[in-house]
Amino acid sequence: MAPQSGWRIFRWPIVMGLANAVGLVAALIGDGAYDLVSWVTLGATLAIMIAAWRGWSAG
Repeated sequence: MAPQSGWRIFRWPIVMGLANAVGLVAALIGDGAYDLVSWVTLGATLAIMIAAWRGWSAG
């Protein structure tokens, strides 16, 4: 197996971390649309974790 670049290894953790940061900040600063942003971004992390656990690969 060929060595992988740092970007290839860390891209999903970085994306998930940024999404979580956006979701947590949105939950703190407002209601309405902010709540929707919070639920979507934090829920996406959970969905990605379940997909990875079940064997999905982002390629």
